[in-house]
Amino acid sequence: MPIRLRIVLRGHVSNANDDRSDETSDDEAPGDETSGLGRRRLLRSAVNTGAAVTLVWGLGTANYATSSDLGTITYAMARPHPDADGDATEPRRKDVPVAWQESLRLAFEAQDAIHDMGLAPLVSSFVVPGSYDQPEAAISVEATEENVSDQLEEVAANVPIDINIVDELPPAPERDPEHEQAYQLPELGRDRVPGGVVCESDYGAGTLTPALFDAQSGSRFFATSNHVYGEEGTKETEHRGEPLWLRHDDEPHRVGEVARGYPAADIVQIDPVDGYRPGSVIERASPPAVIGQYTQLGLADLMAQNETLEKVGAISDHTAGEIKGVNAMTCYTGEVCKPGQLVWGDEETLTDGDSGSVNFHPDPENPEEYVLVGGINNARTWWPGSDFTWGTAAHELLDEHGLHF
Repeated sequence: MPIRLRIVLRGHVSNANDDRSDETSDDEAPGDETSGLGRRRLLRSAVNTGAAVTLVWGLGTANYATSSDLGTITYAMARPHPDADGDATEPRRKDVPVAWQESLRLAFEAQDAIHDMGLAPLVSSFVVPGSYDQPEAAISVEATEENVSDQLEEVAANVPIDINIVDELPPAPERDPEHEQAYQLPELGRDRVPGGVVCESDYGAGTLTPALFDAQSGSRFFATSNHVYGEEGTKETEHRGEPLWLRHDDEPHRVGEVARGYPAADIVQIDPVDGYRPGSVIERASPPAVIGQYTQLGLADLMAQNETLEKVGAISDHTAGEIKGVNAMTCYTGEVCKPGQLVWGDEETLTDGDSGSVNFHPDPENPEEYVLVGGINNARTWWPGSDFTWGTAAHELLDEHGLHF
């Protein structure tokens, strides 16, 4: 049975004071579009995703799943306690609707196909999970050329794809964090250095993550965004051996040395020195203790339940926001496109000097005691028509680099 596609154009003219696109109804004429940033095109398959019965398409056959059917997912990887080493993680599992899980599987497959196409006009794409009641997942795409829709149609058979046409992505504005406002540790002990505080390289400043672990050896590392070490810091070995500093009483203290950088993840791994030990804790978070991290399905599950993420940055302190998309690929900054990204919050969620902070959510099993990390925060939008923060998801660090929180 063939899948029918319909294309809907949603016109929008953007200006310096407008950061949202206005949607038009589905019965507008298909060529009724306007020029400027934010023109949208929707490719939607004729798939029924009602709450009672969901019809999903996979491998050329139809499969029916009622809303009462449940399946099990691994939503997080957690350690037995915050001071446990990184080789002691255990899976956390829960039941979710099969229809929701199947629709998400199709969206992930379509997203992988989009990545594999390597389309030059593509500047980002991410999966937007459905809710339990309306389980159909979609994909949001930003591109610089309208004809990208023709190339995406071959992977749109199973999943709605919303395309935002950006005529030209403006360069990122020059920004400089106000270091004098950055949060410094009131006391700097060696045995449990927390994340969420200002850290510095010889190039710039950012926010320290909680302890980053090597999954195989269990070893602890300091970490922050790779770009805190400058544009050349996007290279794997360019700054090996360079110091990481923490401030206390307005004095810098050398706590680590760069081990290596991860360009596609925008994270730098730093060996502790002089007896300093990274702690699985986020200063000023409540609760502050980090017990593990969410999986890709776990993040999608949070979004399905309209749960929010939080972050504590060295400059802007505590902010929170909704999850906008998972399994994202972004090509906005740096020399390489970055897969495995998490999109959440808005432009106000992050500011200069917050890069390297992590987003997190209370541990569902122990919400008063622990948090689980969603990912690292690396950047935010700066152009009309988009409004979110993004960074590498924690599951990407584990799956691709053997690192986790």
